[in-house]
Amino acid sequence: MNVLIVEDEPNYSDTLEMFIDELGYQVIGVAQEGRTALNLFKTSKPDIVLMDINLNGEMTGIDVAKEFQSIQPTPIIFITSFDDKETFEKAKETAPHAYLIKPFDPETLERSIELALQRAHTEDTKVFDEESNVVLAKNSFFVKERNRLIKVDIDDVFWVEVEDKYSILHVADKKYVLRQSLKDVAEKLDPSVFVQTHRSHIVNASKIEDIDLHLFVVRINGNEIPLGKSYKDVLIKRLQML
Repeated sequence: MNVLIVEDEPNYSDTLEMFIDELGYQVIGVAQEGRTALNLFKTSKPDIVLMDINLNGEMTGIDVAKEFQSIQPTPIIFITSFDDKETFEKAKETAPHAYLIKPFDPETLERSIELALQRAHTEDTKVFDEESNVVLAKNSFFVKERNRLIKVDIDDVFWVEVEDKYSILHVADKKYVLRQSLKDVAEKLDPSVFVQTHRSHIVNASKIEDIDLHLFVVRINGNEIPLGKSYKDVLIKRLQML
């Protein structure tokens, strides 16, 4: 998950970078004033922003947050040394996903990030309830793995297979176990890219290396994926053939 830090105190921005690294997330930029923050936001498109309210320069963190939200709604966690009501009321106008008072510990930051993502990508449902441990953002899954939320770009998915009541998401040399049925996962994938090859497998067609019509397997990343006879003709028709 990509995090943008907007903080004008170098010592504190270094601390935030260390916290983010310990949580397993990626810092994609650090800005000390508003204009630099806007440029980074436009070019890096972060998943979440940690924003100091009192910044050097002509723009406050609240001003910058308003600009961010007008460009692309993004979870923002405000950070400030001031806990006065006036500052809080001004910050509320930008609908932040959390509001932290300095100093705070990594655990508090981690909980705030998880809650921010929950609020950003869900409405009435809980992210970590007994029915689900995955949230689908616009072009990615957020998979909970222990105490981390791992962003998985859908384009990076090689294939999905079902095992008992779980679906297994295969990405390069890693896999994630989702408490979702194959049907539920399929409904969230682009049908112009993903195709079902077997009653228990869905593959990313752009990742197919070859198709063995004798053994009825599809090879992806050196792995053999079963190709059911009833799915073969549909797959062949959908591929661009020469």
